[in-house]
Amino acid sequence: MEAGGKKIFYPCGLTRPMHELPDTVALDVVILPPEPIIELAISANRILLAGNPGGAIRLGKGDCLPHISVAIFPAKRDDIPGITAEIDRISRSCSPMTLVIDAIAKRRTGAGGIVSSFHVPRPEVLQLFHKTVMRNMKPYAVPPTGPGMFVGDVSASSIDCLYRFPKTSTYERYSPHITLGYGDLPELIPGIDLPVRFEAKEAAICHLGGHCTCRRVLARFSLGAGAPTGSH
Repeated sequence: MEAGGKKIFYPCGLTRPMHELPDTVALDVVILPPEPIIELAISANRILLAGNPGGAIRLGKGDCLPHISVAIFPAKRDDIPGITAEIDRISRSCSPMTLVIDAIAKRRTGAGGIVSSFHVPRPEVLQLFHKTVMRNMKPYAVPPTGPGMFVGDVSASSIDCLYRFPKTSTYERYSPHITLGYGDLPELIPGIDLPVRFEAKEAAICHLGGHCTCRRVLARFSLGAGAPTGSH
């Protein structure tokens, strides 16, 4: 739809007001954990923020959703309907996934900070989903165009994450995790007893914000839903 000469994308599955998208969009195809795991991640994030009130990542259920990234890439806004159809098809043919959070993982950033996350071992079903998504999204990936691809203000490290993902985080290098935020999260946390097993039943396409957070959910998909009604 045209609005004031600018295109507005009306993504499926979004329950809040729609947003204008840039011509090139930084996208993340993700696995969405169930509600208890989302709440667990938010709780861990609040522990990090208590020690670092200015922490750049504040997880929430609205505009910074905990997730497991599957494929990060820039794409043209006008290709999003085709991307959505592909991810819907892949999701329908993939069964729900039994996943485990087995540890608190930490990595040091180029600026010397620490990012903590829930480490998720990579079962065969998730690796296959990742490989299938990567292969089918390759025709849609375009060169990055800068900060305008993201939601809001972004740092150089966020853009670098998008650049580096295909080379450093795919296929045999794919390492699933749920990012919790900046800071050194303790290995033992009251109320979080690892390992935690859960079933993931939903995938999504998100518009990335700063620090490669999922700021807007553009579309949601049920894993293992089967062929759409009326298909042959």
